[in-house]
Amino acid sequence: MRLEQETPHLYMRVLTKEYASQVLEFYQNNAETFEKYEPIVGTDFYSLRYHEKLLQHEYNEIIKLRMLRFWLFEKNRPNKIIGTISFHNITPDIFSSASVGYKMDADFRRRGYCYEALVSGIYLVSKEIGIRRFEALVLPENAPSISLLEKLEFSREGLLKEKVFLQNQWRDHYLYSLLIK
Repeated sequence: MRLEQETPHLYMRVLTKEYASQVLEFYQNNAETFEKYEPIVGTDFYSLRYHEKLLQHEYNEIIKLRMLRFWLFEKNRPNKIIGTISFHNITPDIFSSASVGYKMDADFRRRGYCYEALVSGIYLVSKEIGIRRFEALVLPENAPSISLLEKLEFSREGLLKEKVFLQNQWRDHYLYSLLIK
């Protein structure tokens, strides 16, 4: 599998720990939004060392095909991270499933970039790893994410009660899925 993909408007790249400062900047610039939807990350999350270790860990998992994370760059600004899509809990064989995640920089939302990247990523993971079921969790009040998933033709399967611990409480999440036939 190639560690860089190209779409009409984006470069999608797997990053190594040498990009930790850019990844840290991406998270710092979007902390207010991302922290609404993510678990509490600890006191060292906003440190360069944390992201160096995380990128190294993710790279090792990518090589083993346990996960895949692409960082997104506009073609006309190929050095600034504008988002990320990920496929984790990759389970081929009898389950043939993966969980989908995504984040976009606030300045680059509603341009179709996340949709474009996910279409490309889902196709890649389906064809090259053989995954046929993709799942996504989303908070019921996250209307932009729900809209994106439905545009991608994910179906809502139900509400998972108290699924994820966010903002010091257990939060319900919708489970969405996409089946590739």
